[in-house]
Amino acid sequence: MKKSLFLTFILVFITFQALGQSSELTTFNVDRLALNKVGMIVLGSWAIGNFATNAVLLKNPSSKEQGHFYRMNIYWNVVNLALAVPGLRNSLITDPSALSLTTSISDYHQMGKVLLVNAGLDVAYITGGFLMKEMAKTRPNKQDLLNGYGKSLILQGGFLFAFDLVMYGLLQSKSDNLNKILETVTVNADGFSLAFRF
Repeated sequence: MKKSLFLTFILVFITFQALGQSSELTTFNVDRLALNKVGMIVLGSWAIGNFATNAVLLKNPSSKEQGHFYRMNIYWNVVNLALAVPGLRNSLITDPSALSLTTSISDYHQMGKVLLVNAGLDVAYITGGFLMKEMAKTRPNKQDLLNGYGKSLILQGGFLFAFDLVMYGLLQSKSDNLNKILETVTVNADGFSLAFRF
C-alpha cells in the first residue's frame, strides 16, 4: 500500500512538473507572439500613416524634390505594409500552446537573426540616401530626384533602424525566460527529456 501511494505521489508530482514546463513554454510563446504583434502593428501604422500623409502632401508639393520625397515614402511603405500584414496575421493565428520546444527556440532565434540582418540593411539604406544626396551635387538634371529619394531613404531607413534595434532589445529581454525553460531539458543518446528537480 505504501509503495503504491508513493508511486502515485511521484507520478502526480511528475505530471504537475511536466504541466509546469508546458505552461512556462506557452507563456514564453504568448509573450514572444505578443511582442511580434505589437511590432507589426507599429510597422503597419507607420506605413498607413506614411500613405495618408504623403498622399495628401503629394497633391501640392512645394517643389519637384518634395514631390519625389513624398512619392518615395509611399513606395517604401508599400513594402512595410506587405511585411506587417502577414507578420501580424501569423502572430494572431499561431496557437502558442501548440508550439514545441524546438519550434519555439527556432522561431525565437530566427526572429533575432532577421532583426539584426534588417538593422544592417537599414544602415545600408541610410548610407544609400546620403550617397544619393552627394550624387545630386554632380548631376543637375537629376538633382531633384536624387535629393528627394535620398531624403526618403534616410528617413525610412532611420525609422526602420530604430524599430529593428528596439524590437531586438525587447526580444532579447525574453531570453531569461527561455533559458529557465532550457535548464530543465537534458539531452542524451535517446533524445530530449525533462529534468525534474525535487
